[in-house]
Amino acid sequence: MMSSYHHFDAHPSSDQQQQQQQQQQQSHHHHHHKKRSRSNASDDHGDPSEPQKFVNLPFYGEHKRAVSSVKLAPARLTKNRQPAPDSISNMVAFCASASSDGTVKIFDLGASAATTTTPVDATSSSSPQLSGKALLNPVTTLVGHARGINDVAWSPDSPMVATASDDKTLRLWDAVTGDALVEFRGHDNFVFCTQIYQNLLVSGSFDETVKLWDVRSGECVSTLPVHSDPVTAVSFNRDGTCLTSASHDGLIRIWDVATGECLKTIFAAGNPPVSHVTYSPNGKYILAGTLDSKLRLWNVGQRGSNKCTKTYETFSSKDQEPLHVNNKYCIVSDFLTCRPDRQCIVTGSETGKIILYDINSRKVHQVLEGHTDAVLAVDAHESQELIASGGMTQDKTVQFWAPLGGSAGYTKRHKR
Repeated sequence: MMSSYHHFDAHPSSDQQQQQQQQQQQSHHHHHHKKRSRSNASDDHGDPSEPQKFVNLPFYGEHKRAVSSVKLAPARLTKNRQPAPDSISNMVAFCASASSDGTVKIFDLGASAATTTTPVDATSSSSPQLSGKALLNPVTTLVGHARGINDVAWSPDSPMVATASDDKTLRLWDAVTGDALVEFRGHDNFVFCTQIYQNLLVSGSFDETVKLWDVRSGECVSTLPVHSDPVTAVSFNRDGTCLTSASHDGLIRIWDVATGECLKTIFAAGNPPVSHVTYSPNGKYILAGTLDSKLRLWNVGQRGSNKCTKTYETFSSKDQEPLHVNNKYCIVSDFLTCRPDRQCIVTGSETGKIILYDINSRKVHQVLEGHTDAVLAVDAHESQELIASGGMTQDKTVQFWAPLGGSAGYTKRHKR
């Protein structure tokens, strides 16, 4: 059954179904999900000119089920905003989090502290790691999908988000009002991933196809029968001319958006299932996560080149398991590159940790700890040092990470 590939707790239905899914998870170990997580607050402040360590920020969001996707809004959507005088942080940022509870929550990190509530008696709760933190209330909650949501994506130039759901549909929402604007119907199975570029929306599904849609009308523009297993990720390049897709079939394909022609097919040694893929900010590389607990950077800028440039992984030692484990779920990875002296790749892990790899040296730059279950959802802000992460079923929280002292001041100085 196709859903045996799917990430755990994807269908917000009955307890009996949840038990069946847990049994499937134990027997099938082919599961998709997404992630993000939190940081070792280090006492070591180091050289003031050196980048500060990321720390877990003192507030969090929460869902009723696993967090499947987190996305920080593009900087252009917040460029004219200022944080509230009593802001919970010194940052101006919005985060959308999707969950298998069927909702998306929009959080405002520059909101007044009055919009947060402190968890009741956090010290005696079942989650001691949340003690003393403020529960962040969403400014908007998007409700309407009939089943769990697997992915959420911001429009690059307007305050709208797209969602991909197990109810086989996608929707476009107004992130301010919470209104559903357009529904996209046509996939024959769970819709797992989505992204928006201008007036095009792309989706990947368990029906093994990638579809392109007109954002304004909801009409399907083209269908690419591209894979022989569920499609786990889709990503536009910087100018929207190309698209990459990844699948459990082990293949990464690059497409010409205008013609639908497959320009390139890439696969890693041993053909491991691909759990995530994304273009680098400059469009010259793609970053792929595979179910052998590795991330690979591929140079796709040169025509004909299929070279794996770098591989990122952690290793076990006699007293420690690997930090970065990915062999069951679809775990997201992203580029953290807004600061010239900290160029990193961020990924979640089935260990519940978030790993920051140095892009060039491939060494672990920092490990962020704070979630109590696997972290499948992570996202890094494009212009400030801010990371969001989401935890699976035993965790259900959305966490935020930034350097000690915050990054907003650094970003402004750097841009001048």
